[in-house]
Amino acid sequence: MGYSGKHHINGIKRSLATDGNGHPLSVVIKTANVHDQKLMVKTLDEIRIGKRIRRPKRAGMDKGYDSNDLRKQCRKRHIVPAIIPRKGTIPHLTDRERKEQKYCRKRWRIERTFAWINVNRRIDKLLERKVKSYEMFIKLAFIRYYLKLVT
Repeated sequence: MGYSGKHHINGIKRSLATDGNGHPLSVVIKTANVHDQKLMVKTLDEIRIGKRIRRPKRAGMDKGYDSNDLRKQCRKRHIVPAIIPRKGTIPHLTDRERKEQKYCRKRWRIERTFAWINVNRRIDKLLERKVKSYEMFIKLAFIRYYLKLVT
């Protein structure tokens, strides 16, 4: 696990998938030395409703996820990648992907979800020895979030 000497904590990376309203659907936790693009495919594969695996119609992502390999992985899963292209790159986009880029403007919903997760003190920093136990605390926070929605 990576260690931050400045903050005296272990480094983690959280990859989160939400629905259009910002409600969390899946999360993948890894150490901080893994690139975001590798986590994104695992995060999309983790989306389950009940015991059934679900796939979103589109996945809106920011410039950090702009790569042709990630676009191919999304297309292979029948997901339209709505990724904002970086400056100076010419991505291989289909006509539908150009139309879907308007959904990338909803980045604030993901940031709001991360801010909501960080409200829980136990989840704000990696205080656990194992990533698996940290992941369980994240899932408990999801349960708490959905119970608040119901009541």
